[in-house]
Amino acid sequence: MRVPIVPVTYQSLHGPVTVQPGTIVTTLLGAGNHDPAMFADPHILKLDRANSNRHLAFAGGIHYCLGASLAKLEAEIAVGSMVARFPNMHAVGDITWRDRLTIRGVDHLQLEF
Repeated sequence: MRVPIVPVTYQSLHGPVTVQPGTIVTTLLGAGNHDPAMFADPHILKLDRANSNRHLAFAGGIHYCLGASLAKLEAEIAVGSMVARFPNMHAVGDITWRDRLTIRGVDHLQLEF
């Protein structure tokens, strides 16, 4: 989050935009993961996307998450173990999403196996 102290002008897809002093500016990294120009079927979880390394789940650049490799390994082991143990597992009913400004997640997911 940033709050400029002087007017800042940047070029957007729709032309120049000036942000006035005192305006709160924040980025929603998760929104970039749903960009159809970057990802085909962006709202479908596809772990084997050819460009999966372009997602922003762990931020990027100097702010890239130090725990990203561990988190990926933990997810691979956890999901792999569940699928191996419960090969017929599937979602039942609607998924309830926990919407937050910066991080979206599942609030309720009923599984049947």
